[in-house]
Amino acid sequence: MLNKMLSKVGDLGFRRRVVKLIEYLDINDGDAILDCGCGEGFYTMIISELHDAQITAFDFDTELLKKARNLINNKKNIRFVDGDIAEGLPFEDESFDKIVFSEVLEHLDDDKKALKEIYRVQKFGGVTGLTVPNKHYPFMWDPLNWTREHIGLGHFSSRNTVLGGVWSYDHKRLYLPDEIKALAEEAGFKVTKIETLTHFCFPFNYHILRLGKLFYTRLPVSKGTKESMEKFEWESEKNDGGNSLIKATFNVFKRVDSRNDRYQDLDGTSVSISLRLEK
Repeated sequence: MLNKMLSKVGDLGFRRRVVKLIEYLDINDGDAILDCGCGEGFYTMIISELHDAQITAFDFDTELLKKARNLINNKKNIRFVDGDIAEGLPFEDESFDKIVFSEVLEHLDDDKKALKEIYRVQKFGGVTGLTVPNKHYPFMWDPLNWTREHIGLGHFSSRNTVLGGVWSYDHKRLYLPDEIKALAEEAGFKVTKIETLTHFCFPFNYHILRLGKLFYTRLPVSKGTKESMEKFEWESEKNDGGNSLIKATFNVFKRVDSRNDRYQDLDGTSVSISLRLEK
């Protein structure tokens, strides 16, 4: 079921994060789940389809929350809450059994306070699945920023959604494994697992994905093509002959990504770092 829901995820680095966090959380029916920084709500959708859990989708961006509500079709076991973690999460102490906190920390001014808030609202014995971008990322993932940084020019503006690459969408920082582990432990967590995800990747992967999204969201392409590139349309089985090039390209991406199945090196380069945190 999980593989089917991930069948139209074009970002294979993101796909690996989803699989890893679902594995870490080991969700049971009846669990209280927080998807903190839910964005469009993909983790919320995945969990709601796999488990009869009570899910809170939280984000500071009210427009994204509206989009998430529409994409997930207002299921009864999901509540959508807006707020700013910088001002404190609007939940009681020890409210959640499991927490998804994926690719959020790097956007926040005060990452230490944010982790302490996550620790506060997690139940004792509960689990948080955390991912952050790796400062030691592969050259192939973002050759432009990698080159600039290694010759001392720094990275492109994080507000530039094309050239910004790994820094896009206002990333404040990237992390090394030792740095994020120390930060989690300082917040009070016990780090039971720490892994690196996605070392092998297609050249200019980020930019290809960005252009692909611009292609199907802004150009007059067929409905079938749009559905083939939209991860929330995983239930659609429609086949459009014009999708053959997209499918062929995706198969090449998957072939390269499959090499990551046996790769695990905390000292090596990777796109993301994942941690399983217990309280």
